Amino acid sequence: MWFSLLVILCLHGVKAVDLITCEGLTVNLTCAQGTIKVLSANYGRTDRTTCSTGRPAHQLSNVQCTQSTSLSVLTTQCDGKQNCSIVVRNTVFTDPCPGTYKYLNVSYECILPPPPPPPPPSANNLVTCESDTARLSCANGSIKVLSANYGRTDRTTCSTGRPAHQLSNVQCTQNTSLSVVITRCDGKQDCSIPATNNVFGDPCVGTYKYLNVSYTCSQGKTVIICQDKSSAISCEGRRRLHIHFANYGRRDKVTCPCRDPKAMSTMCISSETRNLQNKCNGKKHCQLHASNSNFNDRCPRIHKYLEVSYSCE
Repeated sequence: MWFSLLVILCLHGVKAVDLITCEGLTVNLTCAQGTIKVLSANYGRTDRTTCSTGRPAHQLSNVQCTQSTSLSVLTTQCDGKQNCSIVVRNTVFTDPCPGTYKYLNVSYECILPPPPPPPPPSANNLVTCESDTARLSCANGSIKVLSANYGRTDRTTCSTGRPAHQLSNVQCTQNTSLSVVITRCDGKQDCSIPATNNVFGDPCVGTYKYLNVSYTCSQGKTVIICQDKSSAISCEGRRRLHIHFANYGRRDKVTCPCRDPKAMSTMCISSETRNLQNKCNGKKHCQLHASNSNFNDRCPRIHKYLEVSYSCE
């Protein structure tokens, strides 16, 4: 009789799963929380008793049967997933010992993601349920995004009226969330961003998600320089420039208008924050020229502008 044996053991202080699956069956690796990390694996035979029921002696006699590529097959197909199924057969692992009835012995653990750092006391924390629109706003200064996640990390937030299966996955994170919100909102006084799969992608299909954003209001100034124009930013006294955000592109259809509507397409993003930080930080005065020769032209044929948020510190 073919069988699959599951044993829980402690490996280096971490709870691991040791799973034995006979040749011809399907091995199922799963994590109720976290993601799979394969520790060891072998497709072959190292004793005469495992997966031996009903098998003739000559199929069990070779107990030195190992396949060195077993671990790489498992890690390639399973690492980083919550669930993984593989048929235990020669076509998947190749046959290390023809004529021997084999089995797969795999050990894995479930890796939990580190908890997100708590926001600073002065930060604004905004939670927006899926399909609603998040609205970030600063009465004074400009938006500085600290953290963001589109997904689900508990069962209670945005749970009203939702079935249990849409709330059960509490390890749902989208690692591109922060960059998406920064691109759309940093340096602005007001910003609206839909909490939808179209904007962030779907990190966990079937789960009802929400957007959790932490941000502060930077007490700085913002300057807009239309394409091919120049301007300067400066600080008085002993204060020096500190660049918070810079974009050379177009984020709306109102700023720096032109006659050609096609040249006013929005969401032309080319972050120049680090570029201007290197150029201007620590100076009293910094001359800026908004041109394709000075900055990355990510959107040809679009009439762009340089948008800079800064403070004097």
